[in-house]
Amino acid sequence: MSVPLALETCDLSIGYRPRRRPVQVVARDLNVSLRPGEFVCLLGPNGAGKSTLIRTLSGMQPPLSGEVLMEGAVLSSYPARALAQKMSLVLTQRVAVGVMPVRALVGLGRHPYTDWTGKLQPKDEEAVWQAIVDVGIEPLANRSVCELSDGERQKVMIARALAQHPQVMILDEATAFLDLPRRVELMSLLRGLAHAQGRAVLLSTHDLDLALRSADRIWLLPPGGPLRQGSPEDLVLCDAFRDAFSGSDVKFDKRSGAFRMETLRRGRISIVGDDIPAMWTFRALERAGYQVVAPGAGALCVEVRESRDGNRWWIHGAENLECRSVEAVLNFLEASERTGPGFS
Repeated sequence: MSVPLALETCDLSIGYRPRRRPVQVVARDLNVSLRPGEFVCLLGPNGAGKSTLIRTLSGMQPPLSGEVLMEGAVLSSYPARALAQKMSLVLTQRVAVGVMPVRALVGLGRHPYTDWTGKLQPKDEEAVWQAIVDVGIEPLANRSVCELSDGERQKVMIARALAQHPQVMILDEATAFLDLPRRVELMSLLRGLAHAQGRAVLLSTHDLDLALRSADRIWLLPPGGPLRQGSPEDLVLCDAFRDAFSGSDVKFDKRSGAFRMETLRRGRISIVGDDIPAMWTFRALERAGYQVVAPGAGALCVEVRESRDGNRWWIHGAENLECRSVEAVLNFLEASERTGPGFS
């Protein structure tokens, strides 16, 4: 028996209907799906329509045409209370909550289950504490939200969303404004919540590398469409990433799964030596514009070895030179180009 989809779109067109102006279509013919227990990342260049799609999927704005379905029912057919019990949303914007304690803010996630007084019952208090435990912020429970770092604050917002007990969690740029370690931590948390609790989690993000490493599937939205969905590896291999981010000086490199800047090609160099220092030497040379080729195919060869008193680099070619840092290697090559005929 097939597992029912948590969220899907059918021929969805998204955009805006400004007053006294023509309809602005951001993307059209979107047919994507989100399954229970999977972590999906929505990627695409700025202006492609990711935030518009997030708002449409969460019911914050209506589609121009087509439908959004949750568990087989049209999203607009859900009363607001019922929708909030099935879907939670975490946005980029900071919520102004003053000195509200963390536990109280997480408790707001139980609003769809309380009566008009908003008083939490024991089962609600239990759900709030379980959300705090699931996100790993127990030491923060009694602190004021205004005292928290950006990373801690974002975890609190995820705990609030979890307290709703949603089948679908949607997050718009939840890793924005966080440093790299906190972004990695948050990605791991969201992936774990999806897998361990069977929730469908959709994250809109610009963190391409983390998405490629963490997401079960990716929705890739280039400007003007069409939206592509699939495993990260399949989308890389079919050049969907290259096409989505084309038209700039930054190109997607299928081999490394990363973006590279187009630089002036300055010459051909080969590298031999120990794995880790050789890998970082490769990156430095490539960043500087040199083409790294197989041993024997370049005019110069950089040999790099690890030793007890530090790494050593030997440049073999017109002359043999020993260097004690990657920077020294680059400086020598730069000086050679200025004073000599160069190499190819």
